[in-house]
Amino acid sequence: MVRLTSLHHAVEDTLASKRLGTPVFVRYLLETQDKAGAVPTRLARTVAAIRAWLNQPVERIHALGQVKNRQVTLTVEFRGGATAVVGWSAGSARGDGVDLMILGNHGALYHDFGSAAEWNPDAARAEEKPDATLLTLIERALSSARGERGGN
Repeated sequence: MVRLTSLHHAVEDTLASKRLGTPVFVRYLLETQDKAGAVPTRLARTVAAIRAWLNQPVERIHALGQVKNRQVTLTVEFRGGATAVVGWSAGSARGDGVDLMILGNHGALYHDFGSAAEWNPDAARAEEKPDATLLTLIERALSSARGERGGN
């Protein structure tokens, strides 16, 4: 079984190799069977991983959709100019439930739902606490109709 942490380590290794150049955009789509209360935590962990990959603090997050409606999209602006789209939907995806695209100024990296065996996302990262500041920012964005400014 492929673990989410393995995918993230592969991304980190690829970015460290500089084959993509400087990463400027990330699209990270998740399809999981998380309970509604666990979704903001999953989103905070995902945005934290992206923040580390881009090595830029979060400037602003805007949320569309609602967890209760089983679909959420976050647009994330980073201080250095990079951007990300993080999507979550409730469901049973084929493969590992992650569709990832990272665009750099010299190349791109792709991972799609069907390219990996199923993994257990709860076991992969359940022990990690999400970044409390990101979690609060995401929860505020989910409950408002406007972008929320970050401070980290």
